[in-house]
Amino acid sequence: MISFKKLADPVFFAIVFCWVFFRPDVAAGKVFDRVVAKVNSEIVTLSSIEERVVVLKQKYRNELAKLDEKKILSEALEMIIAEKLQLQQARKMGFEVDDSAVEAAITDIENKNGLQEGQLAQMLEAEGNSLESYKNRIRDQIIVSKITKFELGSRLQVSERKIARYYHDHQKEFWEPGRARVRHILILSEEGATAKKKKEKFAETKKILSEIRKGKDFAEAAKEYSEDISASSGGDVGFVEKGKMVPEFEKAVYRLKAGEISDIVETEYGFHIIKVEEIQKGRTLPLDKVKGKIQFILAGKKQKAVYESWMKELKDSAFIEISLFKEPKRNLSSSLIDSKKNREDKPGSSRKTQKKNKGRLVDRAKKRKMQDRWEEMYKSVEKSKKQNPDQTPSSLQDMEEKLKAIKDLRSQGKITEPEYQRRKQKLLDDL
Repeated sequence: MISFKKLADPVFFAIVFCWVFFRPDVAAGKVFDRVVAKVNSEIVTLSSIEERVVVLKQKYRNELAKLDEKKILSEALEMIIAEKLQLQQARKMGFEVDDSAVEAAITDIENKNGLQEGQLAQMLEAEGNSLESYKNRIRDQIIVSKITKFELGSRLQVSERKIARYYHDHQKEFWEPGRARVRHILILSEEGATAKKKKEKFAETKKILSEIRKGKDFAEAAKEYSEDISASSGGDVGFVEKGKMVPEFEKAVYRLKAGEISDIVETEYGFHIIKVEEIQKGRTLPLDKVKGKIQFILAGKKQKAVYESWMKELKDSAFIEISLFKEPKRNLSSSLIDSKKNREDKPGSSRKTQKKNKGRLVDRAKKRKMQDRWEEMYKSVEKSKKQNPDQTPSSLQDMEEKLKAIKDLRSQGKITEPEYQRRKQKLLDDL
């Protein structure tokens, strides 16, 4: 059986559902349990707080020495209260989660943690839980995620005027430096090669340059002679920016005009012949190209405030009674939720406040009607992420192609084993 220790790995804690595994009553014997809070008609138990504390201690594992126990208990309770309020609101608005979404989440958890079929259920059973109970926890977390996106999405809209103002005030953020589209032919010269060997490589490069000067197509010459991985694409290395190339190469590139071909350029890699296909001058990107980025920046800046405002609305319209720090047997004292102190001392007054706030409640029926619109919006956002045309190819795939190219050079005897190892290590370092 897989050790439970595996689930304590930091990677696993990144999964929002992981805390259900941690049961202090299992690890340390039976714990005296009691109700420590009420959230409308639901209760919060001490054991549920302690389960959440275990996860929070992982979050603060580098600060455990200076961690205040009461503070972390308070944070754990606040998290649970927030989730219960969000779940209650989601149910009022009719939010649901299909079984298929829950099963997909289970599969994802199993895959990320290297679990075989049936092992998750075994581990849960060993901890005193059941797979069905675990699925219900996951379902709740998905619902919390959905209603949070729904509520914050409608509140985080950024006006066109604010976007335009940010663009005007932060022009430097959207400056695109000049760049050139380049082809090159490389004849490799190994580091530490003898003067005679270098002379031979230089003569070989000079002969290729002579053919090009006499009219041979540059791309065809690159395919025929170049020992760089770009040879198959006619020496095309795409657009290169200043500061991204070795100094000798960059200096040569930015001395050329579009369509011009350099003399022989020597770098640490060998001898190059360079052709500049196109030059793009530096520019400030137009607003339509950076609008999405600005919207993301501005929404992010007010996300915390918007979330806190939403939570305040939920709390103001709820009955919340907290007794976590009232039990002398647990030796707990509270700085938990000062704004709720009067509610704790006078439960009756909380009910009066609740009654008073009823007049301020938003018409929830309208929000139910908005759910279908939100579902469509959410699906379109997820779809657009998958179809984003600006996404670049995988760096790992690119790395594999480069490694294959230098392996081929070694196999053909064009570079030695030490040179192969050096170039391989440089590729890995660049990744």
